[in-house]
Amino acid sequence: MTAVSTPPATSPSTPPASSTPATPFLNGQVIGIAYHAIAAVRDRLLAGSGLTFHQSVALKAVSDGLDRAGAVGHLTAKLKISESAALVLLDEIADAGLVEGARPSLTDRGDSVQRAFADAVAETAERLYGDLPQADREIAARALAHVTTRANAELDGR
Repeated sequence: MTAVSTPPATSPSTPPASSTPATPFLNGQVIGIAYHAIAAVRDRLLAGSGLTFHQSVALKAVSDGLDRAGAVGHLTAKLKISESAALVLLDEIADAGLVEGARPSLTDRGDSVQRAFADAVAETAERLYGDLPQADREIAARALAHVTTRANAELDGR
């Protein structure tokens, strides 16, 4: 006689084993973990330039043609920093020889650094997001935009 094998019993609280991990529920931890993974990649890209992330955002603001006041407004809104901290960032990139002038513009070196970083980010984004379906990317973008709006409202005390 041969023994009949039966699958192991499962209780209602123990789901059956699956070879595919469950889709995570969107929450702060999932967003935070993704943020830190992406930030680590970004920081590795920045390492060769000597810039901090905040300085790279300041450089991009100048690259986009913002004057000093516009760059300060952009930096305070996007980085959640004070005006004085934004001014320090602009001074730091000027002291590093990346921008010049009362209405800051990129120096040749600043343009080179900005382009190299933008190219590296574009290549990395393609590796990270490129093969995701467009619909999934749009849904994620909408969800994160809503979360950002709500977080900004919390910060504004609304």
